[in-house]
Amino acid sequence: MGKIRVLRLGKRDSREIQALLKEVWPTAQEYPEEWRKKRTLNHRDIEEEMDSGYRYFGIRIRGKIVGMYKANVREDGCLGEHQSIHPDHRGKGLAKLMYKQFFRFARRNKCKRVYVNILANQLATRKFVESLGFKKKGPEYEQVKGMLVQMYEKVL
Repeated sequence: MGKIRVLRLGKRDSREIQALLKEVWPTAQEYPEEWRKKRTLNHRDIEEEMDSGYRYFGIRIRGKIVGMYKANVREDGCLGEHQSIHPDHRGKGLAKLMYKQFFRFARRNKCKRVYVNILANQLATRKFVESLGFKKKGPEYEQVKGMLVQMYEKVL
């Protein structure tokens, strides 16, 4: 399969990103339906986010995008979100690869901190982000009705 790399995605990739999100989010039952619909962006929404400053990154395997996340550089640091991995490619270390690239991206953009939100009740995800050096930031909060999240922060 060769070396797997995280690449910058652009508008030309928006329809393929849309296709990945349509495969991942409708079946993510741990999230409320409202949130799953919100995460299943169409290509126009993706392109608008790119225009507004979000940077999209992804992993291609055999030419197909199988994982992605987006980052937003803010005054207080860099927010990483919307990580999505095709079900056929989970458990292969792609999330860790994307996080490592996220840290490099943030450093290149002079960010001193990175942030992510995770579901408050996802023990495996919590252990994973903590293993990468993230610490809880603030209290849990309701991102949408019925969905508690915890923000995590990592000092770079």
